[in-house]
Amino acid sequence: MQIQRGQKVKLENVTQLECFVRWSTPKKQLELDISSFLLQAGNRCEKDEHFIFYGQPSSPDKSVSYAKQTALDGSIFVQLNAVPETVEKIAISLSIHEGDTQNLRFQEVDKLELLLRDAVTGATLYTYSFGDDLRQETAIVVGELYRHQGQWKFSVIGSGFNGGLEALCLNYGLEIEQGASDIQSDPIPPVEAPIEEKPKPNLQKMNINLKKKESVSIAKSNKIVATLEWAKAKKDLDLYCFYVLKNGKRGKVYYRSMGNATSEPYITLDGDSRAAGKETIVIHDPSKLKYVLFASYSAVSNGFGSFKSMKAQAVVDNQMGQRITSPLYEKNHFAYWVAIAHIDFTDANNISVSHVERYSKSGSERSPELFADGLFEMDRGVIEFK
Repeated sequence: MQIQRGQKVKLENVTQLECFVRWSTPKKQLELDISSFLLQAGNRCEKDEHFIFYGQPSSPDKSVSYAKQTALDGSIFVQLNAVPETVEKIAISLSIHEGDTQNLRFQEVDKLELLLRDAVTGATLYTYSFGDDLRQETAIVVGELYRHQGQWKFSVIGSGFNGGLEALCLNYGLEIEQGASDIQSDPIPPVEAPIEEKPKPNLQKMNINLKKKESVSIAKSNKIVATLEWAKAKKDLDLYCFYVLKNGKRGKVYYRSMGNATSEPYITLDGDSRAAGKETIVIHDPSKLKYVLFASYSAVSNGFGSFKSMKAQAVVDNQMGQRITSPLYEKNHFAYWVAIAHIDFTDANNISVSHVERYSKSGSERSPELFADGLFEMDRGVIEFK
């Protein structure tokens, strides 16, 4: 059912709701972010952890969570029966990342659409098309979930803001720190211990191309997605994920052993593409890992050739707005294997992504081997045949 601005609709017999927003940006390249605010009395977001966005993807009780599947959509999932009674409303918002600083406005966004879906059945309950009247705004409150006589309803808002996500946060009573979040403490009162405050929500995004042998730390999240991308249509590359678990077990995920999401190794491959473009590895529980090495194998049928000429690269995304690309810089026409990126999970809060770029010996099909201490060597593993 199509709904309009100002309309209020019931959410009957729905326990889990997906607020899915999609869009297109044909005029300019710009990035949109979906977010939500859990509001208490007075339309205020009383706690920083009740602001759900790419940098804080779920509420403490997991009743509200953020997800982004592509660059042109995003979702807020709500387990309606689990939302604390103190939360009166949940505002669903959309903003242009760095819209004001880069002079990017909603007038450059087309086909904005909200779909309210039953997350259990997948059925679309309501659809709201909006944005035709937006001009200089950089943020918008799409709508609000609210309680009415013990039942959840949705109110279509469609009101725009200037000032982006920061303006929305201020509107709902939150203070924002830009850049890295530093834990701050109040002055030490007499006799008593210092009172430590939680860091403000961190809006910092990161999209970095690693230089040769460079390492970058990003936030450890609940899920890491890594892709092998390449350009040549007639070439077939395979993504290998060599791993060391916290319990010391070692192994690899690849086209013949595609892993498991809920048990060891907590890593899955999306399938052998056998075509140009992309293969994807998902690390479903980073807390169970110590080290990972991403490597690529070029099938013998490809013949000799340079991985660099195929524009091969590994991309690591923590699903929190931080994306690290590890490209290849060297021309090597005689290798079947290249190790591209290494991840160290041993820090409690961050992961370290490193550019490694090492090649196998000329004509060797022996795979790399990742050791228990995180170091690796080329030409030490088994011979692979495609």
